[in-house]
Amino acid sequence: MKVYDHKRGVNLALKIIRNQKKFEYQATIEVKILKLLKKKDPKEENNVIHMKDSFIFRKHICITFELMSINLYEFLKANNFNGISLGLI
Repeated sequence: MKVYDHKRGVNLALKIIRNQKKFEYQATIEVKILKLLKKKDPKEENNVIHMKDSFIFRKHICITFELMSINLYEFLKANNFNGISLGLI
């Protein structure tokens, strides 16, 4: 979802992973991978989505990202879930 970060004064994308056992492990792995990508690309020069921050809110794992024009699900839906061509990537 689109959110406003009052501290930084910018719009961000927020991903909330529900506090359920079946999602918890996947979410912690996702955050670890995103932190590694952030560490390896501190100037954000590579073409990957960049995590801004991660935190726990009411026992849910939350991840903030740079805001893009469309989210991946909506993009895939608009293309009838046919995937993304290598040229477009």
